[in-house]
Amino acid sequence: MSISLALANATSGLGAVSRQAGIASQNIANALTPGYNRREASLAERTLAGEGAGVRVAGINRAEVPALTAERRDAQSEAAELGVRAAAAEKISRMLGGPEDSGSLFRRFAAFDQSLRFLANSPDSAPAQQAVVSDALNLLQRINSIANAYQDMRTTADGEIASSVAKINSGLTELGRLNDQIAGATVAGRDASSLLDQRDRLLDSISKEIPVKPLVREHGRIDLMTSEGVMLFSGTAREIQFTRTPVITAGMSLIGGSLSGLSVDGVDITPGASARAPATGALAGLFAVRDNLAPQAAAEIDALAEDLIFRTQASGLDPTLGAGAAGLFTDNGAALTPPAAVGTASRISLNDAVDPTQGGALWRLRDGLGASTPGAVGSDKLLRDLIAAFDAPQTTTLGSGRAYSVLENASELSASAAGRLSSVEAALQSSMGFAQQLHDAELAETGVDTDAELQNLLLIEQAYAANARLIQTVGEMIDRLMEI
Repeated sequence: MSISLALANATSGLGAVSRQAGIASQNIANALTPGYNRREASLAERTLAGEGAGVRVAGINRAEVPALTAERRDAQSEAAELGVRAAAAEKISRMLGGPEDSGSLFRRFAAFDQSLRFLANSPDSAPAQQAVVSDALNLLQRINSIANAYQDMRTTADGEIASSVAKINSGLTELGRLNDQIAGATVAGRDASSLLDQRDRLLDSISKEIPVKPLVREHGRIDLMTSEGVMLFSGTAREIQFTRTPVITAGMSLIGGSLSGLSVDGVDITPGASARAPATGALAGLFAVRDNLAPQAAAEIDALAEDLIFRTQASGLDPTLGAGAAGLFTDNGAALTPPAAVGTASRISLNDAVDPTQGGALWRLRDGLGASTPGAVGSDKLLRDLIAAFDAPQTTTLGSGRAYSVLENASELSASAAGRLSSVEAALQSSMGFAQQLHDAELAETGVDTDAELQNLLLIEQAYAANARLIQTVGEMIDRLMEI
């Protein structure tokens, strides 16, 4: 080997190990950086005039496990959907409360029931009459507020859908920019690892909103489609269309056309609407809240309100009322005629005839809503009949369809909500656990092991010292030759 060739070998070796040392240091510095993938320098033989002349850095390899990454994203997408559902179920359950909660719907029912029974034992007591009216108003106020809160949940979910869609559309535009930069770096032979990290983090963010699959194109570019095959990015971003509804009221629905779905270039991708619709992701969870979970809860509280109204306006219960007249509980002041319009729970109210603040009289609780003058102060028949009407097992659209009393209906409503919450929380914990396992497995393949990198630095240091020693030896030989 000639002196010049030996010097070229050593010099190329120094350059290669310097690059390796820089990459190892970069790995160690970013060991805790989320979304950072480990890098390694790929070495190849360098030739000069057809002869070996050391080594060169052929490229930078970025650790990747595409199949595991795709599975992890799918798992995180599912967890995101269940997280949205769990948050909604928790809110519904909290609004209803349980028997142990002082302000719960059940406790309001129980308080009204107790006041009514106390009045039946003391029908001449004005304080007892006032207690019944007060507890009835408290109960109805709770029913009204729960019904309104469910509609607010739908409006909030609709707004969050709009925000999610805007986030995805912005991400698709950013994907185009990163694609161009990655392709430019790839064609020019530059390291695009940092850009690839950014793009992967962007895909992670998008996949939590809507499940997506990347399609690899030339020069490192990718296209993006939903897991059902609808293209979201194909050379350029394809905008997801959605129209926000500022206020959602009872009866508004996607099927009825009063609420917006999702579409891409005219293709419907609304979750649950078709086979092309995304099955998981935060967007799917938000649509479930807006179009299924909150409406179901609203229908249940409506059924409870309808049952209350129907029981108190039953024919023959109050002899002072004519046919079709409203009873103690009304549909915004009127009798309820089946089939009831949606939103009964937001309209249920106390009959003005017994409310002094509305010009009514407390004694009508005892003597009849249609009575013009007070009757016998010791009469308890109407009160006993009213209690019997509330206690009678009747079938409603609530829960299992079994026959319940009013108080049992309230308990069943809270128990059903608590059961659904427990079920979705269990599913969420399982999904999050699986997603974490996949994340850990992916990290083991693509993350930085600082111990391994430090060991690698020791080997790099030895290689650097060997090349430096060779250059020193070549220098000494040249000096010796010059002396001769």
